[in-house]
Amino acid sequence: MSLIDYFAIHVVPKMYRGKGALHPSETGRLTEAVSCVREYDVNIFFIRKGETLIAIDSGYKNHPGLLKECAKIGVDPAKVSALFLTHADPDHAGGLDIHQENHFNNAVVYLGEIEENYLNNTYHRKKIGPFGLKNSVTIQKGYRVLQDGETVTIGDIKIQALLVPGHTLGHLCYLIDDTMLFTGDSIALNKDGGWCFFDIFNYDSKLNKESLVRLRERLDLSRIRYVFTSHNGYTDDVRKAFMHIDVIPDLKQKGYVFDETAPYDCFAVKG
Repeated sequence: MSLIDYFAIHVVPKMYRGKGALHPSETGRLTEAVSCVREYDVNIFFIRKGETLIAIDSGYKNHPGLLKECAKIGVDPAKVSALFLTHADPDHAGGLDIHQENHFNNAVVYLGEIEENYLNNTYHRKKIGPFGLKNSVTIQKGYRVLQDGETVTIGDIKIQALLVPGHTLGHLCYLIDDTMLFTGDSIALNKDGGWCFFDIFNYDSKLNKESLVRLRERLDLSRIRYVFTSHNGYTDDVRKAFMHIDVIPDLKQKGYVFDETAPYDCFAVKG
């Protein structure tokens, strides 16, 4: 097991028990078009329009609950025609790793052109002093890379890629049909609004804050109906979702709980 995988599965749960940092949506239908599967602390999102089914991210490597949870919402991963990765971390791209069974085997995979550097190990995911940690996910060739602002259409679904570097240097958010924004790991959400994502997970938190400001400036918030985060649920209060994006929640503060409604330990729930 790589250091990145070990950190995600064994260290994060112990560090953040009781901190309220991680509160994904439960498996189910969220809106008329959007459903999700919960894998521990993260969501895989499915968007259906007519006969077209696409997904945002693929979840963890070898998560035992994927197919069972998909069945609950009437989704067959093999029928996903396109899968859009926000970034290449193992909790988002692990479901596509070549060392496991790929249940999204019929989907065309998209990711940011800068993010591809993590798959090629040109970039280190995190640096600790002089040491660099490499990404742990390997994806089969044939994926397609997206540039910032590029738009693709799958069936009747319009998807625009928006570069929001900081959590990773090639992290993408996706604007779907101009009305639904999927923010990946750029925004942390609680009852008080949206914040810059948690510092320990970011490659560059200062850059993440700057990127979120730019993202807000380039979006027409009046047209967006929902903002979906990967680890903190979603909201229809779009302006509130950008309210605190220049602030990083201080999870090291004694007694601080980011979201009092969050599970004590997301990883204690078996998928």
